Amino acid sequence: MSPNTVLTTLAAHDEVPTETLREIITGLVATIKIREVAWEADRTAMRARINHAEDRLDVTLQAREDPDFDFDHAGVPSDFVRNNNRVPAFQIPIGEGLYLPAEFIKRDEDDKTKVWGVTGRFGKGEPAYAHEIFTRPVEDPSFPAEPMRPWFLHLLQGSSSSYAHLREAADDLGDWGLAAAIARFRQCEDQLRELNATIHSLRAEADLTETLQEACRIRLGAANAHGRLARLESVCHGKDCRFPIRGDFAVRPTSYRSRGRGRPL
Repeated sequence: MSPNTVLTTLAAHDEVPTETLREIITGLVATIKIREVAWEADRTAMRARINHAEDRLDVTLQAREDPDFDFDHAGVPSDFVRNNNRVPAFQIPIGEGLYLPAEFIKRDEDDKTKVWGVTGRFGKGEPAYAHEIFTRPVEDPSFPAEPMRPWFLHLLQGSSSSYAHLREAADDLGDWGLAAAIARFRQCEDQLRELNATIHSLRAEADLTETLQEACRIRLGAANAHGRLARLESVCHGKDCRFPIRGDFAVRPTSYRSRGRGRPL
């Protein structure tokens, strides 16, 4: 018997017999005991899961600190390499809100801004996780931050062959974060080119529509449409007879490379 049922029963009857009250009290006590037992069982099970997860984490961390720890190389994909702090922030979830570092990683073949990683500790069945990579700043006071040189921007924004040459040179440095930043910049560059081309096309279509609308206005004037429908003048009261959406909604490109009214390079 739940507390809500008891409250409903008491509210519906002004006078409840003593025997009935005794049954209600007995039912409430039984319900409380059952819920206490269920809560204690859930608490015990949760504590056991937490202890198991903590034990796994302790064992794994101790093994990681051991220089002689033998990774299960048979379970690591053959095209993965040791991380060696190449992507230090790459953490892999192992359950119960716990994480381990990705000891073995691989660059995505199609997307150079992403890597795949495994811990190398759970055999062949361990899934690989994806991680976005970013370049790290040079923490050297002898190399102060400064604007990029025009020649570098020309390679970033230039032809496909120029960009390919730059990307290959970045790959030769072995800095995956730097190569990812270059690839990410180029992706944005390509997207901006497509958007500017779309803006230019829409602007041209809008100009054509405005020309057609002006031709219609001239024809209406030549046909004396306003004179022949002069009886409608009385129903026009200022803004009430105007089209509710009216204004200059011309799309303007935001790219610094655009020229004129949305013309792409």
